[in-house]
Amino acid sequence: MLGTLILPQSLFAAGISLSVSPTLFEMSAVPLQTWNSSVQVINNNPQDITVYASVVNFAPQGETGSGKFLPVFESFTEGKTLAEWITVSDEPYLVSRKSSVSIPITLNVPEDAAPGGHYAAIMVGTRPVDRDQSFQVATLQIVTSLFFVRVAGDVVESGVIRTFRAEESFVDIPEIDFEVRFENKGNVHLQPQGNIVITNMWGKERGIVPINHQTHFGNVLPDSIRQFKFSWKGEQSFMDIGRYKAILTLAYGQNEPDSVTEAIYFWVIPIKSVLTMLSSLIVILLLVSWSVRVYIKRVLELLGPQRNATVPQRIPREGDVLVRGRASVGSPISGGVSDIKDRLARTQAFLDTMRTLIKFISLYKKFFGSVLLLGIAFIVIWYYLTEVTTLQRDYEITIDNRDTKVILSSEEIIYDTTEAETPVKSSVELEFKESPQVFELMLINSSDTPGVAAVLQQELEAQGYVIESLKSDFEKSKSRSVIVYDVDVQAEALALSQILGGVLLSARPSDTETVPSTISIYIGNEFSIE
Repeated sequence: MLGTLILPQSLFAAGISLSVSPTLFEMSAVPLQTWNSSVQVINNNPQDITVYASVVNFAPQGETGSGKFLPVFESFTEGKTLAEWITVSDEPYLVSRKSSVSIPITLNVPEDAAPGGHYAAIMVGTRPVDRDQSFQVATLQIVTSLFFVRVAGDVVESGVIRTFRAEESFVDIPEIDFEVRFENKGNVHLQPQGNIVITNMWGKERGIVPINHQTHFGNVLPDSIRQFKFSWKGEQSFMDIGRYKAILTLAYGQNEPDSVTEAIYFWVIPIKSVLTMLSSLIVILLLVSWSVRVYIKRVLELLGPQRNATVPQRIPREGDVLVRGRASVGSPISGGVSDIKDRLARTQAFLDTMRTLIKFISLYKKFFGSVLLLGIAFIVIWYYLTEVTTLQRDYEITIDNRDTKVILSSEEIIYDTTEAETPVKSSVELEFKESPQVFELMLINSSDTPGVAAVLQQELEAQGYVIESLKSDFEKSKSRSVIVYDVDVQAEALALSQILGGVLLSARPSDTETVPSTISIYIGNEFSIE
């Protein structure tokens, strides 16, 4: 991400293609230390090119990752800046076509070098840069290699989260943008690393946004604020709505690592789904209320006239036989059971039995109707709880760099987080692939289980396959896996089908403009991880 701080590291202007390597030197140093290295200038043009190199200081500009060059004024800086410690020849260098040349550089750290971070850049262009006018480099054909030097001593590593927010508090689909602003309050550059964990209202994970993972870039220079932007797109589910929580955790520092955490909330509320759920809830409540009333009415009917306290009771006389009827809450059920037993006892033929059952159900239709509706309500509630408590769902993350956008699927993120771990064994029996791969292999998880494509990638890579793309399918899940392939790689697709246990094959006409050919494996629900 730091490569977007200034000019591009590969230049394509006026038909000239020029690049440098490495694009970033990051090192620690002590006073009086001398360090020698070189910058590789690569000429990808069909003609020879003459280039010039110069050194300027570098400072952040704004919060989007941009930077600015600062000319060296020895009369003011008095040897305190990094550009004055780096020596590079200002002689022209001839770079032959389709080749490269090394430009030697030397770093001499003075005895009185201030502790903390120091920043400069080696500028390589097709014409020399006037050191007094180096701030106008945007008009020249120039590529750069950055220098980040940490001088030992009283180094202060301190950072805070200035802003962590969602662009919107309410959305009707699971898609939202996040903004993170991290301030470096120390005297050395920091590279905050961490993630944003997104959970639904039941605490189940619905996305992980990686921040500065597996990269040397994304640094925040001292006394500056760096803005990071991300987008999250979740899998749409009719039931998985409500209040979401996003927890940001950033770790930073080398000498004394520290971390900061902050949480925000947002709502995913699709209007149609909410109205449907509210209507269903009202129906369920009315159904329960109606069922209770019907049942109580039946209990009162079984009690008979004794339930009316206003009716005067006859005073028992000597010789009367007093018979008391007793009804309980379970009387309607026990009475109904006795009734059906009596009715069935008087039937013998099968048809008579069926007629008796139908007549009995018709007689007690309110009771059986309420039981049926309550059963349906229970199934709806069970389905809802199953949906919202699903451990993981597919999602997609977009990292918004200044010049480019990086899109990561949930399968790629799962793969990155488990790559260093021992691969989970699946039911797939693999054989080592000895022949070179002449096609692009893509894995798409079309099942209901996140992570199966990531596991398959680990296993295929262990057998010599190269995976070009790893994606999640947001459409309806597939019950069966299928391999879609270009007809000119039919033999290779067949071999993969056999490896995966006889996966279905689907050919498509080869596109002569597509080189190389592609094989796409859509993983369905029958693919299992053991």
